[in-house]
Amino acid sequence: MIADTPVIVARIARAHGIEGRLLLDAETDYADTLFQPGKRLLVVGDSSPFTVLTVTHAQVHGQRWLMVTEEIKDRTAADKLRGANLGVLREELPSFGNDGYLLHDLIGMVVVEDEKTIGTILEVYDLPAGPMLGVDIEGREQLIPFKEGIVDSVGVERGMVYVSLPAGLLDI
Repeated sequence: MIADTPVIVARIARAHGIEGRLLLDAETDYADTLFQPGKRLLVVGDSSPFTVLTVTHAQVHGQRWLMVTEEIKDRTAADKLRGANLGVLREELPSFGNDGYLLHDLIGMVVVEDEKTIGTILEVYDLPAGPMLGVDIEGREQLIPFKEGIVDSVGVERGMVYVSLPAGLLDI
């Protein structure tokens, strides 16, 4: 169930210093809210002995976040977490309002253009150039950029993503 799956909010880039500090690549617009002292972050998809990290201090450090936790006390422990994802439960996220959604929520939605069903979203890829929708179109995955000018709107309640595709995009 989606509600039980942690939402990834950061990736641990590397250790910083010898005292167990972590440099994070934030994957949320709400890092300043989620990385507050006392907040608990789940280590996701990692076989680390630390399943939960409790924030004691966090601050912006260049393009990343520098975080200190209760559980990590030295560089050796911090190094073991390099590359791990950090998440929170969905109910711990700030409210998105009635029309809000996470990109992960798009999986399973139907893609529609000019009232015609094109396909179903199988995956959302977070690429450097921006998110891409992996859409099943007649049994073949096609990538559609998730950006203004292509995605017109997202109907969360209806489970539909409305698009206006450039000519030839699906011929690639």
